[in-house]
Amino acid sequence: MNSEKTIREKIITNKFFPLLLMVLNLSFFFYFIPEHIADEYSISLAIIGGLITLVLSFWIFFMVTPKLYDQIPIPMGLFGISTLFIFGYFFLVKTTSFSSDQLSKHGILTEAVIVDKTQYYGKRGRTIQNMDVQFTTNDGKEVIANIILSENEYEMYYEGMPIKIIYSSQYPNIARISYK
Repeated sequence: MNSEKTIREKIITNKFFPLLLMVLNLSFFFYFIPEHIADEYSISLAIIGGLITLVLSFWIFFMVTPKLYDQIPIPMGLFGISTLFIFGYFFLVKTTSFSSDQLSKHGILTEAVIVDKTQYYGKRGRTIQNMDVQFTTNDGKEVIANIILSENEYEMYYEGMPIKIIYSSQYPNIARISYK
């Protein structure tokens, strides 16, 4: 039997393959995913992208710098794990900036009605609150948008209550409570 590596083995053992995948991963999450979709699914995409980045980081360490990884495994491991958080942070900053820009450039003040409130309970008594509001855009289209709330805001509002919101005329699912 011939001891030559198969094409797949050659690709996987190539030192530059994980670097190429990392560039493709970052390009996909930061440039190819439309910003309004990234904003809509920001938490899920940040977790998925962060995990992919984490796996690729360790692959890069093993393939490109194996001697360095053998010499200082703990700092290299911590750096690899930190890529998960670094990716998540920058991805969430990107999507938050997009939402803020949309509301400042294309924001329209309107009245909405609270159609649902949800509170998720986590460990150690922490909660996440949000509400769905229904409103009519200037084009006459009915939209339901999700707005994240603080604990105090969650207690202030009730289902069926009319409130003032600002929404993006370009992406009506991007909405915030108006405090004006």
